[in-house]
Amino acid sequence: MSTTEVSSKKSFWTPTNIGLIVGLVIMVGAIASALYPRGDSSVTDAVSESSEPITASRPTSTPAGPMIARSAPPEPSLPRPLPDNVKQASFKLINGKSRKLADFKGKVLVVDIWATWCGPCRQEIPHLIEMARDYKSKGVEVIGLTTENPETDAELVKAFSEEFKINYPIGWINGPLYGGLMNGRGGIPQTIVIGRDGSIRKHFVGFHPVISIPQMKAAIEEAISARI
Repeated sequence: MSTTEVSSKKSFWTPTNIGLIVGLVIMVGAIASALYPRGDSSVTDAVSESSEPITASRPTSTPAGPMIARSAPPEPSLPRPLPDNVKQASFKLINGKSRKLADFKGKVLVVDIWATWCGPCRQEIPHLIEMARDYKSKGVEVIGLTTENPETDAELVKAFSEEFKINYPIGWINGPLYGGLMNGRGGIPQTIVIGRDGSIRKHFVGFHPVISIPQMKAAIEEAISARI
């Protein structure tokens, strides 16, 4: 190798060229970090989040008080007896009649707390329609209680019920039912399975199209077969 060639190769590693190479390496690392900030953990998070029941919360004024999302307290041990004031609380149906949970004594009740604006509620309702039809002969009644305001949303709820061809009673939640059934747990839908003895056997918060239905049906079957 000639002296000229050696001199040319050595001259490449000047401070300027070294600085350019270091800068290029740093820039490539920054781009990679921006594109993949968390690596494979993002896949795990997506799977974990998608497996959770979805709830919807919308602040609104109802006769039961403000509907505000709150973090859910630990669920007390179930079955949990319903207080008499909750069972005897009269609630109005969209057809103008009044009912109370005590009217369904000896039945297994599936009480759904919902609203027309709630996306997860809309997903759940067709399954509740199916349950109301399939389990009626086994002594099961489904009731829907909306959190909306009967003074301003009556026609909206009626139209929704007709559109979805809901085959179970729809009424308006009130103060005693709001506190006694939801038990401080925020977000809707909430679906409560009440046994023939008048105690809450299962309390579902939120809805997942794959997970929730088998769990609800299992809870209903369990309540049907339970001894009073």
